[in-house]
Amino acid sequence: MEVIYSSVKDIERLYKGLADENRMKILFLLDELSEACVRDIQQVLRIPQPTVSRHLGLLKRMGLVDNHRRGKWNYYYVIKKQPEIVKQLIHSLTNLDSCRKIFRHELQPQMDKLLPRPKIRRG
Repeated sequence: MEVIYSSVKDIERLYKGLADENRMKILFLLDELSEACVRDIQQVLRIPQPTVSRHLGLLKRMGLVDNHRRGKWNYYYVIKKQPEIVKQLIHSLTNLDSCRKIFRHELQPQMDKLLPRPKIRRG
């Protein structure tokens, strides 16, 4: 589902949608791991499964993440093909050194407990 950002109201909804600590952490985590299932996200963020699912649902409706099924698990990933405004906003959250340091400092100990996985890049 492609979301069109063509008005100030659309941009406001985008910023409001990302103005949540857990959703920012989820985007960072998905960018860092390439993909993750709800259980992985729950384990790293230490929040209940329904909360993770609700945040992922909102990020999916915003057109920021998508998922694919592997066995009995749904794996979520950041959609890389985005309008320029979305690319820049996600980049500012996940790739700026200052932001990466903050997220890594808080999340790396829990991320290290996840099973190793190959890094997969999605389009």
